[in-house]
Amino acid sequence: MITRLLLDQVIADDSSQVLLRSKLRAVSRRMGFQEAVRERMELVCNEIITNQLKYAGRHGLVQIWEHSNNEFTALDLFALDYGPGIPNLPAALRDGYTTSGTMGKGLGAIQRLSSECEFYTLPHGLASESPWHGVAVWARFYAGDKPRPRRFQCGHFVRAYQDDVYNGDCICVLPDNHRVKWLHADGLGHGKEAAEALIGADAVLDTMTPLDGTLQNLSRRLRGGRGAVAMACEIDFNARTLHVCGVGDMGAFLVCNGERRVLNFSPGVLGHEHRSFELIEQAFPQQALLITASDGLRRNWGLSTYPGLWRLHPQLIALLLGNVTTRNNDDKSIFVVRTTPLKDEESGPKR
Repeated sequence: MITRLLLDQVIADDSSQVLLRSKLRAVSRRMGFQEAVRERMELVCNEIITNQLKYAGRHGLVQIWEHSNNEFTALDLFALDYGPGIPNLPAALRDGYTTSGTMGKGLGAIQRLSSECEFYTLPHGLASESPWHGVAVWARFYAGDKPRPRRFQCGHFVRAYQDDVYNGDCICVLPDNHRVKWLHADGLGHGKEAAEALIGADAVLDTMTPLDGTLQNLSRRLRGGRGAVAMACEIDFNARTLHVCGVGDMGAFLVCNGERRVLNFSPGVLGHEHRSFELIEQAFPQQALLITASDGLRRNWGLSTYPGLWRLHPQLIALLLGNVTTRNNDDKSIFVVRTTPLKDEESGPKR
């Protein structure tokens, strides 16, 4: 998966709105979106801008993200504001609901016009320990057909320090019919040297090599260089199990049954000194959520910090955490995955 931040625009005046719309038009044409989809995209963008200016007092931003892999190409609009939030989000999503005397079609229009979307709000004062309050909106558009359903949903957030062209964090994902396997690594430091240390890291990820062997192979590739910390993970959807193997200062957070569990790894650096790898096995029932992250994600958050967020789409979770709960002096990367039953599994066995 290639994930790139194309624009991070504060919405404060007319010039910022013009820049956002201009960038959106240029990017959507380059990515091959059809004219009808580009029109829907611009309508969603206009609704997002209007809501931020009307309710958030110009304290908001809009980001454009590009995602691509072998199955699909997509463009994401992500809006985040620091306004008062929405006291009743379900009501606000219904057409005709308004608190400002308008027609009240904004959020409902975003739902209809997007290929996928999700909304999250944290009204001011609801969670006193949270560093953020306001509204977050995620809207995705596919350049072609929507990808076929899988046994999981995932979200990516990858952003370089000071938005440099070089990023020392990487996430390599290998999906299968009944499982997903991924490597999440962080080259020491940031910038060009950290990024070059992990060039070709995806070559060590395959379906047959066990997780500890994947990290051992990566460690051999990194000898004599800067080194990295990393974790290799695998979820088996049939067995409903999670296996994680890691070394160094990486974060793994299992959200299940209303609790957050932190998975810790032994100290060390791949390519240099490290202990033997310890394999962690956990049950991973339906609707469990796993978040893996580099040390760019702060650890001082819990489920009550963002109440209600954890049941939403992993992409919105990754974007919100990446923008609100990360440090600004390093590269950042977050991967979020949740199991999702296919339609035949939701209906149960046929009689």
